[in-house]
Order: sequence, then C-alpha cells, then structure tokens
Amino acid sequence: MTRSKNLIKAVVVIGLFCAGAALAAESGLQNQETGIFERYHNYQELAAVFNDLAAAHPAFIKVHNLSQSAGGRNLFLVEIGPETAKAGKTYPAVFVAANMEGTVPLASEAALFLARALADKPEVRSDRTWYVLPCGNPDAAGRFFAKPLIRDSRNAKPHNDDMDDAVDEDGPEDLNGDGKISVMRVKEPGGEWLPVEGEARLMKRADWSKGEKGVFKLYPEGLDKDGDGIINEDGPGGVNVGLNFPHLFQFFTRDGGPWPGSENESFALMKFIDSHREIGLAIVFGEANFCLNPPRGGRKGEADLNQIKIPERFAGFMGADPNKTYTMNEIIELIKPMAPPGMEISESMIASFLGLGAVVNPLEDDLKFYRELSEKYKEFLKKNKLDGKRLEPASDKDGSFELWAYYHLGLPSFAIDFWTPPIVEEKKSGDELTPEKLEKMSDEEFINLGEEKIDLFLKSAGAPAQFRAQQLIEAVKGGMMDTKRMAEMMKQMPKPPSAEGADPREKALLAFSDKELGGKGFVAWKPFAHPTLGQVEIGGPVPFADNTPPARMIEPLLKGQVPWVFEIAAGMARIRIFDISVKDIGGGIYEIKTVVENVGALPYPTAMGQRNQRLLPVILTVEGSGFDIVGGQTRSFIQSLKPLETKTVTWMLRAKADARVRITAETKTAWRDSRPVDLGGSK
Repeated sequence: MTRSKNLIKAVVVIGLFCAGAALAAESGLQNQETGIFERYHNYQELAAVFNDLAAAHPAFIKVHNLSQSAGGRNLFLVEIGPETAKAGKTYPAVFVAANMEGTVPLASEAALFLARALADKPEVRSDRTWYVLPCGNPDAAGRFFAKPLIRDSRNAKPHNDDMDDAVDEDGPEDLNGDGKISVMRVKEPGGEWLPVEGEARLMKRADWSKGEKGVFKLYPEGLDKDGDGIINEDGPGGVNVGLNFPHLFQFFTRDGGPWPGSENESFALMKFIDSHREIGLAIVFGEANFCLNPPRGGRKGEADLNQIKIPERFAGFMGADPNKTYTMNEIIELIKPMAPPGMEISESMIASFLGLGAVVNPLEDDLKFYRELSEKYKEFLKKNKLDGKRLEPASDKDGSFELWAYYHLGLPSFAIDFWTPPIVEEKKSGDELTPEKLEKMSDEEFINLGEEKIDLFLKSAGAPAQFRAQQLIEAVKGGMMDTKRMAEMMKQMPKPPSAEGADPREKALLAFSDKELGGKGFVAWKPFAHPTLGQVEIGGPVPFADNTPPARMIEPLLKGQVPWVFEIAAGMARIRIFDISVKDIGGGIYEIKTVVENVGALPYPTAMGQRNQRLLPVILTVEGSGFDIVGGQTRSFIQSLKPLETKTVTWMLRAKADARVRITAETKTAWRDSRPVDLGGSK
C-alpha cells in the first residue's frame, strides 16, 4: 500500500470522527421542546410521546410493540431510519436499550432525548437504522411514580419468594406515612450496626477487629404479615428483566428468573435481535458505563485459555504433549497443517472441539478500542463541563443485556450512565497514588514506587487484603499486568469506608441531599412503636435518591452526554473497496485484485465476534456475463478487518477483452460497496 493511499485512509477515518462530533454538536439538541425534560415521564406518558413522534414523522419513525410485561404493559420499541417501510434492511443498525432494570428513570429520559435528536437531524439517520427501547422493564419502572416509593427491579410476575403457602403476601409497608419505604433500626444485643461517629444519620457495620460493638439491627420498613419471623421477605414481583439474559446468568437467585429469557420482555428482545441481523452496535442506558470504564475482567472462568491441557485422546494425532499446557494460539498453529485448504481455524472451533468453557472476560484486542474511546469520552465530558468528580458508575452485572450483546452477539457493546452524586473529598496530602494517576504512569514508574507506597495505594483503593504489592510488582515485571489494566480494576473495586467508617455512597448522597435537595434525599430517624419489634426508629436513604437527580438537572445532563452516542456510531466498522487492479495475463486470462478496507474506528467484527462467529464475514462476489472464474471462488470471504486494515482478494478470469464485471463487498452490519470493472483496461 502506497504512502498516499495510507494518507487517504487516515483522512477518511478522521473525517468520520469529525462528522460524528459535528453531528453531535448540531443534531438539533438545541431545538428540544422547552419544558419536556422538566420532569420524569411515567411509562404511559413515554408511550404517548413516542407515538406522537411517530405520527409526526411516519416516513422514518415507526413504533413496534414487541410483547406485554407481566403487569400488562406494552414493551414497545421505536425504529428510526430510512427503511422503516422495509421488512428486509440493507443498512446497518444501532440498538439502544434503556432502563433495562426499571430503576433508572434518567435512562428512559435519555432514550426520549435521543429519539427527538434523531428526528431533528437526518444526517444521523440517513444511512443506518436506530432501534430505541425506552424502557426494558416497564413494571419495575412504574414503582418510581407509585406510592409508597420503593426501588425494586422486579417485574409484576407473582413469585413465592419464601416458598410457603402464599404468594407475594409479605411486602413492605409505609409505617410512618411519609410515602417512602426506608429502613428500621432496632437496638438489640448482638446488633451489627452502629452510628457513624460525627454523623449519626449514617450507619456502619461494627468492625470487630477494632473492638467495635454493634448497637442496632436493620430491617426494611414493614411488618411480619405472615408471622414467620421475617419482615418483608415476600413482596410483590418476580424477575429483574435486566438480569434475565444468557451470559453469566445466575440460577437460583431471588430475582434473576428460572432461566435466561424466562420473561416475556427478555425473550421478546432476544427474538427481535436474532431476527434483525443488521444490528451492528449495542448501547445500553443504565447504571454501568463502559465509556468511562471498559468492561471489567478478572472473572474466574471454567477454562484458562492461556494454559490449556490437551486431552490424551486428541494429543496423539495433534502431535502434542498431554502433560504440557498450551496457549490458544499454540493450539491453532498445531491444527492448521491438518485443516483443509481455505478453512480458517478459530478459537471458538478449538474451544468447542476440546470442550473448553465459555469466555468470561473481555478479550484484549477489544479492550484496546474500549480504552481508546474511554480517553476520547473523558475529553468529551470535559468539553461539556461534566467531568467533575463523582461516584464511580456501577459495575456491569452478570446476566445483563450489555454483557450478552458483547459475549454472545459479538457486538461492540457500550453501557452509559448519566449521573451519580458528587463524591465527598477526603482531606489528603496530595501525593497519594490514585487510579487516575496510575493509568498515566509507565510500568517502570510504577515499579519504582516501591512496596510500601503501593501497599498503601492498594489499601486505599479497597483491594482485597491478600492482594500485596510484591505480587503486583512481579506481575508487572512478567508482563501479566500493566498500569492501565490495573487502574481499570481499581476503579471498579468497591470503595473502602471513609476514615470514620461511612459508606462512600451514603456519605455522598447525604452531602448532596443537604446541599441540593434541602435534606429530602435522606429520611431523618424518628421513633415508631412497632407491633412485633417494639420501639424502633425509621429513617435512612430515600429510594432512587442516589441514582436519580432532581428534575431540574435532567436536560443539562442529557444535552452534555447523549450526543456521545453519535460519536460511537460514527466509528462503526464500515467496509469499502479501496482499490481494484486488473492485469492481462495473456490468452484471455485476467487477474483481478480487489483491496477491501475497514474505514471505521471499530473492528469488523470484534475479537469476541471472531471467536463466537455469529457475524458473517465480508462476502465478495464477481458478477456479470461473458467470463469464467478459473482461479478463486465465486463467493470469497474476508473473516475480519481491524480499523484501517486492508485485505486483498484475487480472482483469475477467462473472458473477452470487452467483458465488464461488477465486484461487490457485502456485510449486514458494516455497509456494502460495489464497483464496475472493465477488463479491457478502464475501471
């Protein structure tokens, strides 16, 4: 490839990113109807607004009702793009799922904001379809607008939580009549909790190692209506739809469901996505954030793909030692000489052949683009003055939509949250090591810090007690760990209590409540005579206060963050024919070389997509008349293309000099390109 061609490719990619930024800035966000985001919308209101939007723009907006929730609410999805009238799509699609657990009202508002922005500017929808799901768990979402206020992610499907003779018979009660379900604290010998020193509104677990003795036991606000000695153990509701997807699904949990896809809502979504193979990008509005923090690793899987033992029954014909361990790449090299010509040996093929377990951690090649986009996202937030220090977003959860989209569908999958309370700054000397400082350090600089300083950092970051500096230094020296991956892991660890023992989230919520909510984010502890527990106090955090900002903050938060979605979409893998050359070999034989490139910023497919082989390869065809293919395939395949990567497909044709053919490179999720070729010379 010549230097000029590389320069052209680079300009194209830069142009795509600039286009994404321009569209984000000019996508009609300033034209959002004044007042629509001055409050949160319940599910019926959301449905009405989206139906009105579709009625106003029937040429490019369509509402689909996918299913009904257990509570009888329609699970609706909005299609926005140039092919709403077509059953078969020719353009790629972006799938945006919001509020999958039903406990993040701001996520549904973000979906509405996105849909209105898409309606306002054709540039962002002219060559792709957008599927927007405003709320994946409508039953749970309804609780935000009901009294008493309770945060519960389960749908309305009845479930016998305590396995007795009755169903949903012992739910919470608003005993103090304030319209909220909070917490009861009871003074009891052997209690596990005590007030935080200097801030009695907050509670902390007694630390027995420090000689602390618990004073209180905590209970959810309510009664023991079924007389089994347990309070509120069988309330209304059954399954958290947001955790009812196949990847890392957890069986035998209180709210995960009996099996993946057991609910109308989750099954309908899986069925829709499986029948729409044009979906090439998944984005989830919720509480996790893969844009700030790439998907977490560190899960212990069934198989270590860097230390694979080959069973004795296979080792002999593979020429391998059954007593030795191999990496996946080493096994692929052993298998390649035995494979038929043209057959690609993939990780998924080997894993299936040897009976290895599922992948449970993101692949390193994919983490590269997550890290690159993370840096761009931080700059994006800074530009929009939304880079203030706040509590870290929640970690991704097993069984979630975003993990299923990445691990099972092989799609680039991005989770985005929009708000957490500002952190309460602890007084520090200023030279402490933080995850933010760590990710900017080289491996050598980290090692030179020494064990004492690294141990202090691990303790302050909430690392497990058995995690020691010496182990970490050896891992960095051996190439098993680096500062960037370490910083990602540290950010995702639960933060340790503050110096006085307060939970960081509750401390941040209390400070925000006092400063911004007039104290309404936290119920002051007040006495109550409980019929079975005796004298108790009722109080504590208000449900939703730690993840749902006041309505006045909705529009500024969304204006400054939703446009990032357009930046991600602008970087989708995009396949183009970069060059075609024709060579007259003589005797009526022509050699055609076609160079195909990916001008997007994301790979085609992801490394995980290559492993699970759900997405089809790029398919190249030669069409026309007056020729025969004497070398090469009628349908040739390119299995993968990284950003800016090119690959060449060659055909040998027997044809007349004036024959004219057409070369087409086609995909479902990364567009298509087609070029006519005159074998006589001109292209």
